[in-house]
Amino acid sequence: MKHLWKGAVAVAFATGLNMVPAQAQEARLAYVPVESHPVGQAVNRFAELVKEKSEGRINVQTFPGGSLGNEPQTQSSLSGGFLEMMVGPTSNLVGAVPEFGIFDLPFFYPSFEAVDAVMDGPVGDKLFKRLEDIGIVGLAYWDNGFRHMTNAVRPINTVEDIKGLKIRVIPNPLFIKTFEAVGANPVPLPYPELYNALESGTVEAQETPVGLTYSDKFYEVTKYLTLTGHVYSPYVLLASKSWFDGLNEADQAIIKEAAAETEPYQRGLSRDAADNIANVKLVEEGLEVTTLPPEEQQKLRDMVAPVIEEFSGSIGADLVEEAREDIKAATAE
Repeated sequence: MKHLWKGAVAVAFATGLNMVPAQAQEARLAYVPVESHPVGQAVNRFAELVKEKSEGRINVQTFPGGSLGNEPQTQSSLSGGFLEMMVGPTSNLVGAVPEFGIFDLPFFYPSFEAVDAVMDGPVGDKLFKRLEDIGIVGLAYWDNGFRHMTNAVRPINTVEDIKGLKIRVIPNPLFIKTFEAVGANPVPLPYPELYNALESGTVEAQETPVGLTYSDKFYEVTKYLTLTGHVYSPYVLLASKSWFDGLNEADQAIIKEAAAETEPYQRGLSRDAADNIANVKLVEEGLEVTTLPPEEQQKLRDMVAPVIEEFSGSIGADLVEEAREDIKAATAE
Protein backbone atom coordinates (compact mmCIF):
# COMPACT_ATOMS: atom_id res chain seq x y z
CA MET A 1 0.00 0.00 0.00
CA LYS A 2 1.06 3.60 -0.48
CA HIS A 3 2.05 4.07 3.14
CA LEU A 4 4.88 1.55 3.08
CA TRP A 5 5.70 1.98 6.75
CA LYS A 6 9.15 3.16 5.75
CA GLY A 7 11.03 4.28 8.77
CA ALA A 8 8.50 2.68 11.11
CA VAL A 9 11.09 0.56 12.84
CA ALA A 10 13.42 3.53 13.29
CA VAL A 11 10.59 5.60 14.76
CA ALA A 12 9.66 2.80 17.13
CA PHE A 13 13.19 2.56 18.47
CA ALA A 14 13.51 6.32 18.64
CA THR A 15 10.54 6.43 21.02
CA GLY A 16 12.25 4.07 23.42
CA LEU A 17 10.64 0.83 22.32
CA ASN A 18 14.08 -0.70 22.04
CA MET A 19 13.93 -0.94 25.80
CA VAL A 20 11.16 -3.58 25.56
CA PRO A 21 12.75 -6.98 26.21
CA ALA A 22 13.24 -8.82 22.94
CA GLN A 23 11.55 -12.21 22.82
CA ALA A 24 11.78 -14.93 20.21
CA GLN A 25 8.61 -15.29 18.17
CA GLU A 26 7.42 -18.27 16.13
CA ALA A 27 4.70 -17.63 13.56
CA ARG A 28 3.05 -20.01 11.12
CA LEU A 29 2.04 -18.69 7.70
CA ALA A 30 -0.35 -20.87 5.67
CA TYR A 31 -1.32 -20.63 2.01
CA VAL A 32 -2.89 -22.88 -0.64
CA PRO A 33 -0.76 -22.37 -3.81
CA VAL A 34 2.40 -24.41 -4.31
CA GLU A 35 5.76 -22.99 -3.24
CA SER A 36 6.85 -22.27 -6.83
CA HIS A 37 3.82 -20.02 -7.41
CA PRO A 38 4.44 -16.23 -7.04
CA VAL A 39 2.57 -16.39 -3.74
CA GLY A 40 4.96 -19.05 -2.46
CA GLN A 41 7.97 -17.08 -3.65
CA ALA A 42 6.69 -13.94 -1.96
CA VAL A 43 5.90 -15.79 1.26
CA ASN A 44 9.50 -17.00 1.36
CA ARG A 45 10.73 -13.47 0.69
CA PHE A 46 8.52 -12.11 3.47
CA ALA A 47 9.88 -14.70 5.91
CA GLU A 48 13.45 -13.76 4.94
CA LEU A 49 12.76 -10.05 5.41
CA VAL A 50 11.18 -10.59 8.81
CA LYS A 51 14.13 -12.70 9.94
CA GLU A 52 16.60 -10.12 8.65
CA LYS A 53 14.84 -7.10 10.15
CA SER A 54 14.32 -8.82 13.50
CA GLU A 55 17.90 -10.11 13.59
CA GLY A 56 16.59 -13.65 13.76
CA ARG A 57 14.17 -13.16 16.64
CA ILE A 58 11.00 -13.68 14.57
CA ASN A 59 10.83 -16.96 12.68
CA VAL A 60 8.05 -17.28 10.11
CA GLN A 61 7.37 -20.94 9.35
CA THR A 62 5.71 -21.39 5.96
CA PHE A 63 3.09 -24.02 5.07
CA PRO A 64 2.31 -24.21 1.33
CA GLY A 65 -0.15 -26.31 -0.62
CA GLY A 66 -3.07 -26.11 1.82
CA SER A 67 -1.19 -28.27 4.32
CA LEU A 68 -2.88 -26.46 7.23
CA GLY A 69 -6.31 -26.52 5.58
CA ASN A 70 -8.19 -24.82 2.78
CA GLU A 71 -8.65 -21.06 2.76
CA PRO A 72 -11.99 -20.91 4.63
CA GLN A 73 -10.49 -23.16 7.31
CA THR A 74 -7.30 -21.14 7.71
CA GLN A 75 -9.28 -17.90 7.70
CA SER A 76 -11.41 -19.22 10.55
CA SER A 77 -8.29 -20.28 12.45
CA LEU A 78 -6.75 -16.85 11.87
CA SER A 79 -9.83 -15.01 13.08
CA GLY A 80 -10.02 -17.21 16.15
CA GLY A 81 -6.37 -16.71 17.03
CA PHE A 82 -5.34 -20.34 16.37
CA LEU A 83 -3.09 -19.43 13.40
CA GLU A 84 -0.72 -16.47 13.14
CA MET A 85 -0.69 -15.59 9.41
CA MET A 86 -2.07 -16.66 6.04
CA VAL A 87 -2.39 -15.63 2.40
CA GLY A 88 -5.71 -16.02 0.62
CA PRO A 89 -7.89 -14.41 -2.04
CA THR A 90 -10.15 -11.53 -1.05
CA SER A 91 -13.13 -13.51 -2.34
CA ASN A 92 -13.06 -15.71 0.75
CA LEU A 93 -13.40 -12.67 3.02
CA VAL A 94 -16.71 -11.56 1.54
CA GLY A 95 -18.86 -13.68 3.85
CA ALA A 96 -17.46 -11.88 6.89
CA VAL A 97 -16.74 -8.47 5.33
CA PRO A 98 -19.13 -7.89 2.37
CA GLU A 99 -17.18 -4.81 1.23
CA PHE A 100 -14.45 -7.09 -0.13
CA GLY A 101 -16.90 -8.01 -2.87
CA ILE A 102 -15.68 -4.89 -4.63
CA PHE A 103 -12.85 -7.04 -6.00
CA ASP A 104 -15.28 -9.65 -7.34
CA LEU A 105 -17.39 -7.33 -9.48
CA PRO A 106 -17.28 -8.74 -13.03
CA PHE A 107 -15.62 -6.63 -15.74
CA PHE A 108 -15.13 -3.78 -13.22
CA TYR A 109 -11.35 -3.34 -13.56
CA PRO A 110 -9.96 -2.58 -17.03
CA SER A 111 -6.26 -2.87 -16.16
CA PHE A 112 -3.64 -3.47 -13.48
CA GLU A 113 -3.34 0.31 -13.07
CA ALA A 114 -7.02 0.37 -12.15
CA VAL A 115 -6.83 -2.35 -9.51
CA ASP A 116 -3.64 -0.90 -8.01
CA ALA A 117 -5.37 2.47 -7.63
CA VAL A 118 -8.09 0.81 -5.56
CA MET A 119 -5.86 -1.52 -3.53
CA ASP A 120 -3.25 1.15 -2.73
CA GLY A 121 -5.70 3.97 -2.11
CA PRO A 122 -8.33 4.90 0.48
CA VAL A 123 -10.62 2.02 -0.52
CA GLY A 124 -7.91 -0.54 0.21
CA ASP A 125 -7.21 1.10 3.56
CA LYS A 126 -10.91 1.07 4.52
CA LEU A 127 -11.21 -2.60 3.69
CA PHE A 128 -8.22 -3.52 5.84
CA LYS A 129 -9.68 -1.47 8.69
CA ARG A 130 -12.89 -3.50 8.48
CA LEU A 131 -10.93 -6.72 8.98
CA GLU A 132 -10.18 -5.74 12.57
CA ASP A 133 -13.85 -6.38 13.39
CA ILE A 134 -13.32 -10.10 12.67
CA GLY A 135 -9.99 -10.41 14.47
CA ILE A 136 -7.72 -10.02 11.43
CA VAL A 137 -5.01 -7.51 10.48
CA GLY A 138 -4.47 -6.74 6.79
CA LEU A 139 -0.78 -6.52 5.91
CA ALA A 140 -0.44 -6.41 2.10
CA TYR A 141 -2.33 -6.66 -1.18
CA TRP A 142 -0.74 -9.14 -3.58
CA ASP A 143 -1.53 -10.00 -7.18
CA ASN A 144 -3.77 -12.90 -8.10
CA GLY A 145 -4.17 -11.85 -11.73
CA PHE A 146 -7.29 -11.54 -13.81
CA ARG A 147 -9.39 -14.68 -13.82
CA HIS A 148 -9.89 -16.70 -17.01
CA MET A 149 -11.80 -19.87 -17.86
CA THR A 150 -10.65 -23.35 -18.81
CA ASN A 151 -12.96 -26.23 -19.66
CA ALA A 152 -12.88 -29.80 -20.89
CA VAL A 153 -15.86 -29.62 -23.27
CA ARG A 154 -15.41 -27.07 -26.07
CA PRO A 155 -13.59 -23.90 -27.11
CA ILE A 156 -15.44 -20.75 -26.08
CA ASN A 157 -15.70 -18.35 -28.99
CA THR A 158 -19.10 -16.86 -28.21
CA VAL A 159 -21.29 -16.26 -25.17
CA GLU A 160 -23.44 -19.19 -26.30
CA ASP A 161 -20.50 -21.54 -25.75
CA ILE A 162 -20.54 -20.78 -22.02
CA LYS A 163 -24.14 -21.86 -21.54
CA GLY A 164 -24.67 -25.04 -19.57
CA LEU A 165 -21.05 -25.58 -18.54
CA LYS A 166 -20.68 -26.99 -15.02
CA ILE A 167 -18.07 -24.57 -13.71
CA ARG A 168 -16.45 -24.59 -10.29
CA VAL A 169 -16.64 -21.22 -8.57
CA ILE A 170 -15.45 -19.82 -5.27
CA PRO A 171 -18.15 -20.39 -2.61
CA ASN A 172 -19.20 -16.75 -2.87
CA PRO A 173 -22.68 -15.47 -3.84
CA LEU A 174 -21.34 -12.87 -6.30
CA PHE A 175 -19.42 -15.50 -8.28
CA ILE A 176 -22.45 -17.80 -8.31
CA LYS A 177 -24.74 -15.02 -9.58
CA THR A 178 -22.21 -13.90 -12.20
CA PHE A 179 -21.99 -17.31 -13.83
CA GLU A 180 -25.72 -17.88 -13.57
CA ALA A 181 -26.17 -14.58 -15.41
CA VAL A 182 -24.07 -15.78 -18.37
CA GLY A 183 -25.87 -19.13 -18.56
CA ALA A 184 -23.33 -21.43 -16.93
CA ASN A 185 -24.06 -23.90 -14.13
CA PRO A 186 -21.89 -22.72 -11.20
CA VAL A 187 -20.78 -25.32 -8.64
CA PRO A 188 -19.23 -23.80 -5.46
CA LEU A 189 -16.28 -25.85 -4.19
CA PRO A 190 -13.24 -25.18 -1.98
CA TYR A 191 -10.14 -24.77 -4.11
CA PRO A 192 -8.24 -27.89 -2.92
CA GLU A 193 -11.13 -30.02 -4.23
CA LEU A 194 -11.00 -28.55 -7.73
CA TYR A 195 -8.49 -30.81 -9.49
CA ASN A 196 -10.25 -34.00 -8.42
CA ALA A 197 -13.62 -32.52 -9.35
CA LEU A 198 -12.36 -31.78 -12.87
CA GLU A 199 -10.73 -35.20 -13.16
CA SER A 200 -13.92 -37.00 -12.11
CA GLY A 201 -16.21 -34.85 -14.24
CA THR A 202 -18.06 -33.43 -11.23
CA VAL A 203 -17.32 -30.09 -12.89
CA GLU A 204 -16.34 -29.41 -16.51
CA ALA A 205 -14.79 -25.99 -16.18
CA GLN A 206 -12.97 -23.71 -13.78
CA GLU A 207 -12.02 -20.03 -13.60
CA THR A 208 -8.75 -18.97 -12.04
CA PRO A 209 -5.80 -16.77 -12.98
CA VAL A 210 -3.48 -18.52 -15.44
CA GLY A 211 -0.74 -18.82 -12.81
CA LEU A 212 -2.89 -21.24 -10.85
CA THR A 213 -4.03 -23.02 -14.01
CA TYR A 214 -0.37 -23.73 -14.73
CA SER A 215 1.06 -24.36 -11.26
CA ASP A 216 -1.78 -26.69 -10.25
CA LYS A 217 -1.78 -28.48 -13.63
CA PHE A 218 -5.37 -27.89 -14.64
CA TYR A 219 -4.15 -28.35 -18.21
CA GLU A 220 -4.12 -32.07 -17.40
CA VAL A 221 -7.87 -32.13 -16.83
CA THR A 222 -9.13 -29.39 -19.17
CA LYS A 223 -8.54 -28.72 -22.87
CA TYR A 224 -9.54 -25.12 -23.63
CA LEU A 225 -8.43 -21.79 -22.14
CA THR A 226 -10.50 -18.68 -22.81
CA LEU A 227 -8.95 -15.34 -21.86
CA THR A 228 -12.02 -13.61 -20.48
CA GLY A 229 -10.36 -11.52 -17.74
CA HIS A 230 -13.76 -11.32 -16.12
CA VAL A 231 -12.75 -10.70 -12.49
CA TYR A 232 -9.72 -9.45 -10.62
CA SER A 233 -9.46 -10.85 -7.09
CA PRO A 234 -6.28 -9.99 -5.17
CA TYR A 235 -4.47 -12.13 -2.69
CA VAL A 236 -4.01 -10.63 0.76
CA LEU A 237 -1.37 -11.26 3.39
CA LEU A 238 -3.15 -11.38 6.74
CA ALA A 239 -2.32 -11.76 10.42
CA SER A 240 -4.32 -12.81 13.44
CA LYS A 241 -5.17 -9.68 15.40
CA SER A 242 -4.72 -11.46 18.74
CA TRP A 243 -1.23 -12.59 17.73
CA PHE A 244 -0.30 -9.26 16.16
CA ASP A 245 -1.55 -7.24 19.14
CA GLY A 246 0.61 -9.43 21.37
CA LEU A 247 3.78 -8.21 19.65
CA ASN A 248 5.55 -5.14 20.93
CA GLU A 249 5.31 -2.09 18.69
CA ALA A 250 8.79 -2.50 17.26
CA ASP A 251 8.00 -6.05 16.13
CA GLN A 252 4.64 -4.96 14.71
CA ALA A 253 6.53 -2.36 12.70
CA ILE A 254 8.93 -5.02 11.41
CA ILE A 255 6.05 -7.20 10.22
CA LYS A 256 4.33 -4.27 8.50
CA GLU A 257 7.51 -3.04 6.86
CA ALA A 258 8.41 -6.50 5.54
CA ALA A 259 4.86 -6.98 4.24
CA ALA A 260 4.91 -3.63 2.44
CA GLU A 261 8.21 -4.48 0.75
CA THR A 262 6.70 -7.68 -0.64
CA GLU A 263 3.91 -5.87 -2.50
CA PRO A 264 5.89 -4.67 -5.55
CA TYR A 265 7.98 -7.86 -5.46
CA GLN A 266 5.03 -10.25 -5.56
CA ARG A 267 2.96 -8.21 -8.02
CA GLY A 268 5.93 -8.02 -10.38
CA LEU A 269 6.53 -11.78 -10.22
CA SER A 270 2.90 -12.58 -10.82
CA ARG A 271 2.24 -10.15 -13.65
CA ASP A 272 5.48 -10.78 -15.51
CA ALA A 273 4.67 -14.48 -15.56
CA ALA A 274 1.04 -14.24 -16.64
CA ASP A 275 1.45 -13.48 -20.36
CA ASN A 276 4.14 -16.11 -20.83
CA ILE A 277 2.07 -18.71 -19.02
CA ALA A 278 -1.09 -18.01 -21.03
CA ASN A 279 0.46 -17.76 -24.46
CA VAL A 280 3.47 -20.07 -24.23
CA LYS A 281 3.54 -22.51 -21.33
CA LEU A 282 -0.10 -23.54 -21.36
CA VAL A 283 -0.03 -23.88 -25.14
CA GLU A 284 3.01 -26.14 -24.79
CA GLU A 285 1.02 -28.23 -22.32
CA GLY A 286 -1.71 -28.73 -24.90
CA LEU A 287 -4.35 -26.14 -24.05
CA GLU A 288 -6.11 -24.44 -26.95
CA VAL A 289 -6.15 -20.71 -26.17
CA THR A 290 -8.82 -18.33 -27.43
CA THR A 291 -9.78 -14.74 -26.71
CA LEU A 292 -13.38 -13.65 -26.97
CA PRO A 293 -13.99 -11.06 -29.72
CA PRO A 294 -14.80 -7.54 -28.42
CA GLU A 295 -18.46 -7.86 -29.35
CA GLU A 296 -18.78 -11.06 -27.30
CA GLN A 297 -16.99 -9.43 -24.37
CA GLN A 298 -19.53 -6.59 -24.54
CA LYS A 299 -22.38 -9.11 -24.46
CA LEU A 300 -20.94 -10.53 -21.25
CA ARG A 301 -20.67 -7.05 -19.73
CA ASP A 302 -24.30 -6.40 -20.56
CA MET A 303 -25.38 -9.73 -19.09
CA VAL A 304 -23.58 -9.15 -15.77
CA ALA A 305 -24.53 -5.47 -15.38
CA PRO A 306 -27.55 -6.36 -13.19
CA VAL A 307 -25.23 -8.41 -10.96
CA ILE A 308 -23.00 -5.37 -10.38
CA GLU A 309 -26.06 -3.28 -9.55
CA GLU A 310 -27.45 -5.92 -7.19
CA PHE A 311 -24.25 -6.42 -5.22
CA SER A 312 -23.28 -2.76 -5.08
CA GLY A 313 -25.88 -2.44 -2.34
CA SER A 314 -24.30 -5.05 -0.06
CA ILE A 315 -20.78 -3.84 -0.85
CA GLY A 316 -21.73 -0.23 -0.28
CA ALA A 317 -22.78 2.10 -3.07
CA ASP A 318 -20.51 4.89 -1.80
CA LEU A 319 -17.50 2.55 -1.69
CA VAL A 320 -18.19 1.30 -5.23
CA GLU A 321 -18.44 4.87 -6.48
CA GLU A 322 -15.21 5.81 -4.70
CA ALA A 323 -13.49 2.89 -6.42
CA ARG A 324 -14.90 4.00 -9.78
CA GLU A 325 -13.47 7.47 -9.26
CA ASP A 326 -10.04 6.05 -8.36
CA ILE A 327 -10.12 3.87 -11.46
CA LYS A 328 -11.13 6.81 -13.63
CA ALA A 329 -8.26 8.93 -12.28
CA ALA A 330 -5.73 6.13 -12.73
CA THR A 331 -6.74 5.34 -16.31
CA ALA A 332 -7.42 8.90 -17.52
CA GLU A 333 -4.04 9.43 -19.17
